[in-house]
Amino acid sequence: MAKENDKIKDLFSSKLKDFESDVPASVWGGLDQLLSQQPTPTADPSSSGSSSSAGSSAATTAKASLLKTILITIGVAAAVVTGVILIPKGEDTIIPEENNVIVAEEPEPFIDADTTMVEEEPISLPLKKYLAKKMDSVYPVIEEIPKEPVKQEEPVLEKEPEKPSKKEEVLLNTTTEPAIAELPKRSKVKGLSLIASANAGLLSENINQNGGGLLFSRGVRSRIFMDALSKENKGFEMQHKQPLSIGLKLSKGLTSNLSLEAGLVYTYLSSKITSTSIFDIHETQTFHYLGIPVSLNYTFYKLGKADLYLSVGGMIQKDISGKYESSMGFSKMDIEDRELAFKLYHNEPYFIRENIEQSKPQFSTHLKLGIAYPIYKKLYLYGTIGGAYYFDVHNKYPTIFSDRKTQLDLNMGIKFDF
Repeated sequence: MAKENDKIKDLFSSKLKDFESDVPASVWGGLDQLLSQQPTPTADPSSSGSSSSAGSSAATTAKASLLKTILITIGVAAAVVTGVILIPKGEDTIIPEENNVIVAEEPEPFIDADTTMVEEEPISLPLKKYLAKKMDSVYPVIEEIPKEPVKQEEPVLEKEPEKPSKKEEVLLNTTTEPAIAELPKRSKVKGLSLIASANAGLLSENINQNGGGLLFSRGVRSRIFMDALSKENKGFEMQHKQPLSIGLKLSKGLTSNLSLEAGLVYTYLSSKITSTSIFDIHETQTFHYLGIPVSLNYTFYKLGKADLYLSVGGMIQKDISGKYESSMGFSKMDIEDRELAFKLYHNEPYFIRENIEQSKPQFSTHLKLGIAYPIYKKLYLYGTIGGAYYFDVHNKYPTIFSDRKTQLDLNMGIKFDF
C-alpha cells in the first residue's frame, strides 16, 4: 500500500513541479498605470518652503498605498496557488462529502502495479477507490479504500425429483376405494386339434429255423413236400420288417394341460422267408391293419414356445387285408431220389398266392414322450418317441406283433388347433 502511495506521490510531483500560477493581466496593467501617473517635480522658487514638504508627504502616501495593493494582490494569488497544490498539514481526516473523495477507475485492460510508468503516456490506474489524506509531505497521498469481498453466488442446481421407492410407490398408488379380491384366472382350455401323423417302428425281428416249419404256405403244402424239407434239414430265415403307420386323429382339451386324443391309424406289416434248401423256396407276407388309438396327453413343461408332454394310451387293431406268396424252383436232377423227384415235380405247385386273414384283433399299449412347436400361427410340428407292448393273441399267421412283443416307435406329424 505504501509503495503504491509513493508511486502516486511521484506521479503528482512529476506533473506539478514546474507549475507556476499566472498573475492576472489587470494587476500588471494597474501597476503600469500607477507608475505612469507619478507627478514630475518642478522648480518653483516661490513655493520652496511649504509646497516642498506637502509634495513630499503626498508622494510618500501614494507609494505606500500602491505597494500595499501590490502585496495584497500577490499574497492572494500565492494563497490560491498554494491551496490548489498543497494540502494543509495535520492529522489524517476523512472528508465525508462524496465530492472530496477522489475515485480512479481503471479502463480495460488491467495495468499491473509493477508496470513501469512512462511520463509522456496517459496514466492508467487500477480499478479501485482511493481516499485523499493529509500528509507531512508536500505531495498528496491517496490511500486505497478497503474493498469488501464480493460473494459469488453459487449456481443453484435444480435437483432431479427423487424416484420413490417401491414402498412409496405402493402407498402412492393405493387408492381409497375398497379393494376387490380378484379370482385367479383360469388357464385357457384348448379346443379341438386335428393331427396328422406318421409312425415307424425302430426295431425289426429275424427268426431262424431248420426245416419247413416257418413257411407261410405250410398249411397248403403236401405231406410229402413237408417231410422232404424236414429230412433235408436246411436253414430257413423269417425276417419281420419294421411296421409303418399313418394316422389322422382328433384331440380335445380337457384342461389347460390335459387333452384326450383318438383317431384312426393305418399300419402296414411285411415279412419274408428265405432258405438254403435245394428247392429254393422264397415267400412273402403282407398285412394291412386299421387301428383305433386312444391316448391321454399331459403337458408338463414349456420350453420357450415348445410344449413337452407325456402320452399314455392303447390301441386296438384289426387286419383288413392280408396275403402271402410262395415260390420255388428245382429240377429233377437236383433230387437224388428219382421217385420223390417225379412226385414233387409233377404234383407240388411252384407258385402259390393266397389271401389270408387273422382271426383275432391285436391289442397294444404305449407310453411316449412328445414335443410340439408352433411353426405358423395355430399350426404345430410335433414328434413323439416311446415304447409299445403288443399282446400275443395267438393268431394263425406270424407277424412282428406276435414274434416281437415290445417295440420302439418314432412318431412325427403336424397339428392344427381350431
